[in-house]
Amino acid sequence: MPRSLPRLAVLVSALALGCGGNVPYYHLEWGGEDTATAAPGDSVPYDIAIQRIADNLGEVRVSVATAPRGVTFGPDFSLPKGETIVSTTATITVAPNVTSYGVNALQLIAEDPANNVTTRGNLSLVILEPPEPNASFAIAVEPRQVNVTPGQSGQTTVTVTRAEGFTGALTISLESPTKRLAVDPITLAPGETTAQVRVTTDRSLSTLPYPVKFVATDETGRTAKTGFTFNLNLR
Repeated sequence: MPRSLPRLAVLVSALALGCGGNVPYYHLEWGGEDTATAAPGDSVPYDIAIQRIADNLGEVRVSVATAPRGVTFGPDFSLPKGETIVSTTATITVAPNVTSYGVNALQLIAEDPANNVTTRGNLSLVILEPPEPNASFAIAVEPRQVNVTPGQSGQTTVTVTRAEGFTGALTISLESPTKRLAVDPITLAPGETTAQVRVTTDRSLSTLPYPVKFVATDETGRTAKTGFTFNLNLR
């Protein structure tokens, strides 16, 4: 069963036809998060909707226009003739050998041939680098993406997997291209494996997705890393 979106966020400017007279009116909007995060080998769900207000309600067919090499988005879906809104859950699949790490563009196209209407929706896909464990411990984070406006904070959960025999303390920090993204200092005591971490953003940051890495460091300086996305938007 399709799942309705908790909110309708515009991914791309709506297309409106008709400014008066006898020209039919047609207004179409995309709904969904503007950024998704995945890693090589992942298949992640993505909730999407299309809503329109129009004089003529032809079938709207939605498919991928462009995607990074090794990335698929599907299945294709349609807004049926005569209906005004449809929501569904698609799947973004990233092949295991993909190396286009960072922010990538994924573009969808909606076509209503009967009314000669075509518009596109742009989604930022952040592909994280593979985790970097060491022989004694590894680190993971869930969720791997937090959506916030500049100046706000969010929360995620860091989990450490310890090899048998390793019980040392671990300090959690952030490897980031800017100091305007940060995490509250936190240390996992000997034997602890999980912690809630607050992530903070500076209000001066641009509304963009920022790929970073969480780092766990033990008392001898050994590290393990995993990727994370700060998605700054104007929601």
